Amino acid sequence: MRGGSQVTQQGLNFSGVPVTVETPLSEQEVRECGLAYIKTFVEDWHYSHSVFGITGRRFFCVTVRDELVGAAIFGIPAGMGVSEKYDPDGLGLLELRRFVMVDDLPKNSESRCLGAMFRTLKASGVGIILSYADPNHGHVGTIYKATGFEYRGTTDARKHVRWRGRLYPDRNIHQVNFPYHLELRQALADGTATLENVPGKHVYTKVLARRTC
Repeated sequence: MRGGSQVTQQGLNFSGVPVTVETPLSEQEVRECGLAYIKTFVEDWHYSHSVFGITGRRFFCVTVRDELVGAAIFGIPAGMGVSEKYDPDGLGLLELRRFVMVDDLPKNSESRCLGAMFRTLKASGVGIILSYADPNHGHVGTIYKATGFEYRGTTDARKHVRWRGRLYPDRNIHQVNFPYHLELRQALADGTATLENVPGKHVYTKVLARRTC
């Protein structure tokens, strides 16, 4: 899957016809939807396998012949002061919290679909898109560079908890609504989980609309 997943999966429509590189770009439909429509898709195929903790505001799906082949979630940034830092003029910032598309789609599918989403968001008053690329998962932000984002440096290094073969942000330990917070605490206490330093994420922003005087 593109958008960060480490799994390659060919999309199939309901009649079993493969969605491949030969599928015309014109058959890709980008539209807004509800979280319920894309939640399982994102949890299955995005490398995070989770939508936990996302304060989603806008949700998009990408379909080909009625088969879901891509999804995106835009929401409020999780970090304190992030909006003020990257949107000091109050243009209206949303963070691209999740973006994933199946492999075997035509070239330029990601940039085309992101462009359609950005046009919809701009028309509704969103002025800036913020996104991160996580080098801990092998991402450097290639798709953001290709779609006109500005590189803004990196976040600070972070600590994650390695438990049962997965990494969890250390903030999950203190999030009482996180389903495994007690287990993570206990695992750290008994040594079955460890704290690890991970590199900061690459930061990108894209201005959709500038303030007019």
